[in-house]
Amino acid sequence: MENANSSSDDVRYDKQKNQHYSKEMKGPSSSYHYTVITEKTLFDVLGEIWRAKYIMAGFSILAALLAFVFMSISQRYYQAEMIVAPANPLGMMTISGAEQGMEGTMNANVSATRQGGDAFTIFEAIYNGASVASFLAKDEAFLKKLGEDRWNIFSEAKTNWDAQTISDYLSRHVHIEPVNGMSSLRRLSYMHPDKKFASELLGRIHRIADEIIRARILVQTNQRITYLNKALAKTNNPDHKRSLARLLMEQERLKMMVSLNQAYAASIVEPAYVSVRTCWPDPYVIYAVFILVSMVIGYIVATVLTRRTA
Repeated sequence: MENANSSSDDVRYDKQKNQHYSKEMKGPSSSYHYTVITEKTLFDVLGEIWRAKYIMAGFSILAALLAFVFMSISQRYYQAEMIVAPANPLGMMTISGAEQGMEGTMNANVSATRQGGDAFTIFEAIYNGASVASFLAKDEAFLKKLGEDRWNIFSEAKTNWDAQTISDYLSRHVHIEPVNGMSSLRRLSYMHPDKKFASELLGRIHRIADEIIRARILVQTNQRITYLNKALAKTNNPDHKRSLARLLMEQERLKMMVSLNQAYAASIVEPAYVSVRTCWPDPYVIYAVFILVSMVIGYIVATVLTRRTA
């Protein structure tokens, strides 16, 4: 209890004045000297900001000049967007109920939906991959335009492009995202200084990826047809022949749909369109960030100078 009372006597707090009083023992006479420790309030901070207004204003002017220089040397970018959805080339062609009955028609519809969904999943996986990039790498004019994507007007254009570097570039700059929560629609977006090139790139990526998937499905379908024809010629069991004939008919139908001149994996819901104004750099964001950071730095500098002079 004695220690507690002694401790409470050493430091006391005046709630009305918002001040702590600490006492120090001086000399053999045990006289006490009180030191006032004042806590900062909101008004104190506002007062410090007001006293530092000239320094903060100077830093803000300097930041505005730096932001202007940054805006002047930065490359202007436009954003292109395209909306795609899973294509269903088999959805309009189902085996009729007279040929297979109602159950066969339902199975054909389910198969078509599954096939379209699987192809769209493949599209999402390869649109920025090396297979698409290898086709783009063959176009010299395309590579020249691709090299114009640089962060400022003084940097040199990239020239040594290959399939791997193009694939890495597409992975970092071409994005695909859902249009909304549970929708199957996807938005492809890309930014580039050239409006026309930004729009063309999205169109070429969609076309090349779709054609790659179509070619792979066509090869697999031809292999299945060849196998089923051989198996059908060897078997003598009527039930087996009927089952193989049904499978063969489905593969022939799939081959016909793949060969049609229309999107197979991803259909274009909204063609590529480009923003009217530049999306980067945004002057509102750039000036706001530069000036806000400069004001904080100015306040810190003013506080340090005030404490040193005090």
